[in-house]
Order: sequence, then structure tokens, then C-alpha cells
Amino acid sequence: MELLTRPVLLFLDEPTSGLDSTTALSLCRLLRGLADSGACTVIATLHQPQTKIFQLFEGLILLRGGAVVYQGPASEALAYFEDAGHKCPELTNPADFLMDVIMPNSGDMGGSTCSLDTKAAVLRHQLARDVSVVWREARPPVALREVVPWSRQFTVLLERSFKEKMRQRDVLLTQLAQSVAMAVLIGTVFLQIGTNQTSTTRRQPVLFFCVINQGMFGALQITAETLFQLPMPVIFSIIVYWLVGLQAVASKFIIFTCFMVLCSLSATSLALFVSAWCRTTDLSVTVLPLALEICRLFGGFFLPPASLPKYFVWLDALSYVKYSYEGVSLNELDGLVVTCTPSQLAPDGSCPITSGQQTIDKLGLGYINIWGAALALIGFIIVTRALAYVGVRKIKW
Repeated sequence: MELLTRPVLLFLDEPTSGLDSTTALSLCRLLRGLADSGACTVIATLHQPQTKIFQLFEGLILLRGGAVVYQGPASEALAYFEDAGHKCPELTNPADFLMDVIMPNSGDMGGSTCSLDTKAAVLRHQLARDVSVVWREARPPVALREVVPWSRQFTVLLERSFKEKMRQRDVLLTQLAQSVAMAVLIGTVFLQIGTNQTSTTRRQPVLFFCVINQGMFGALQITAETLFQLPMPVIFSIIVYWLVGLQAVASKFIIFTCFMVLCSLSATSLALFVSAWCRTTDLSVTVLPLALEICRLFGGFFLPPASLPKYFVWLDALSYVKYSYEGVSLNELDGLVVTCTPSQLAPDGSCPITSGQQTIDKLGLGYINIWGAALALIGFIIVTRALAYVGVRKIKW
């Protein structure tokens, strides 16, 4: 299973345990092939390996009581121990011989009666010098292999997300039904609001509800599902835009839909940021609703930016809901012609409100233009996702 992630280093603890000799040899040959190909470095602990398996390993480390007795090429181990007075008998498994030598009270191996502690000390001194030479001269530094490219990682995650969605069609259909139901509900409540004087007071609530609706559904998604998240705000926009009776201009409908998508992605990004920086799931599900409510409170509908206390200006600037609401409001109100019924005329016979620009001025929505609001949302998405990436990769709780 570990090989599926293409690790740079593969550490195995007795991988041959429970295997017969033939299977164990085949496994070790496979591991040697991986190491020779440069796919990864293989480090393994082995229990009583047979001779053929022992010969497959390039490096060898022998420990006794937690201290290193030998560290170096496996092919040179017998020669080192022979220099210390421990000669391996013929037709003897080198691994078994070495284990017998380094084990306490192992007896006399190869006719040597010298103290094992003394010989181990000599070996440590000698090997410290020899291994240092090997690393400096015989083993030039090897450049680290590149990890799996980001494009490949994203493709794999996207394929996985697609397969998961197809297997959970009931969940997908439920999400689709939620988007359609909310669009129909909002559209029928504010059905064909028209362009008369009362429409000016009903137009802003419907735009704000459209914005916060994307925040509610988008906050539960993850990065690999972004492409599967996009159809939901698009379907929502198609239904609600024409039911409510907003300006029947193709460019304005496209801009409205784009802001719904950006709002949904912003909510997702905020959720990713919170979940990446919170230590536990319980903490993230507590912090995220609070963050979303703050964004909605400072969304520009309940409290116009001009009326905010100065010490809350920074929260207003961080609210993605504000930029979404600002964008769809400017898109809808710009160029809107407002009419009057006879009962709505002023005493002098004039129409109190004749254009959407008057509503923009009245609500103080002209402090930023449509493109500025869109760029602010894009910047919000980039920054929060970058911080989420830092939280996932760098923060270790």
C-alpha cells in the first residue's frame, strides 16, 4: 500500500516474516529492483534471512544493545569481522554467523577467545573512519527525486472525486435537489418583482439571499471537488434569475452567475482555511459557523459599510459576502430603469426613484466597481487557499 504514494524512502519491518523461502526471496528481489531503478530507497529489518536474501542488500547495519557494531557495505562485513578475530566458517549463512557473533555470550566463533566488547570497540573506531571515507569519496551526493507533479496529483484526486460522486448518486441528487429547491423558493417568494417603486426595496433582499445561499452549500466542499461544485451555483442562477425577473440582459445574467460561482468558491476556501488551521474536527465545526456568520453580518446588507464603527472596518474588508453582494447589486442596479404606478407618484407628479443608480447612491454601494469586487473575491480565494495549504503542509499539532 505504501508504494501507491511513490515514497522517496520505504521502511519495512521484517517484510519476510510468515513467508516461505521462495516467496521471501522473490519479495526481496522486487525490493532490490525498486532500489536499483531509483524509485525509492529501501530500508528493511530482516529476521534470519537466507544467504541469497542477504546478498541482495547493499548496506548493512548491525546493532548490539542499541549501539552500532557495524555500518557499511554488506559485502565487506565478513572481512571486517575476520580482522577482529571472527572468521565465518565455510558453508555458513553470513546472516546467522553475524548474529551469533554480536549476541552476548555467543561463545567462541572461529576459534577466537578475545573479548567481544573489546573487539566491538575496535570495530567502531575503525568503521567510523572507513565509513566516513566511503561517504566522502566513494558515494557522491545524489540529487533528490522530484515528487509527483501537482498536475498528476490533481488529476488523480479529480478522478477519485468523480468516481466517488458516481458511487454516491443519492448524495449528488440530494445536493442538486437542494440547489433547485432553494432557487425555486427564493424565486417564487420574490416572483417577478418588476421595476416599480416597491421593487427597489425587494430587490436587495433577494440579491443578499442568493449570495448567502451559495455560502451555506459551498462551505462543505473540498478542493478536489471544486469542478463538481461549479454546476450547483450555475443551476441555481439559471432558475432564480428568471423567476425573480432580474434584468433580462445576457451579459448581466452571466456576471450574476459568475458572482454566484465566486461566492461559492470563497465559502469553500474559508472552510478549507479553518479546517487546516484547527487542531480537531470539533474545533473546526465550532469556528467555521462563527466565521461564516461574521462574513454575513458584515455583508453590506444589514450594516452598510459607511455606517460601520472604525474598529470593525477590518472585518468588513475580510467579508467575502460583502464583495459578492456588492457585485450582484451593482450588476443589477446599473442601467435599471424604475417606473411608477399612478399611486406611487409624488405630489408634484414626479417619480421618486427613476433609476437603479439612485439606489446605489442611497445605499452607499458605489465605493467599489463590479470588477473590483470580482478581483477581491478572487484574491480572497487565492489567499485563503494558500493559507490552507500552509496549514496542511507546515503546521504540525
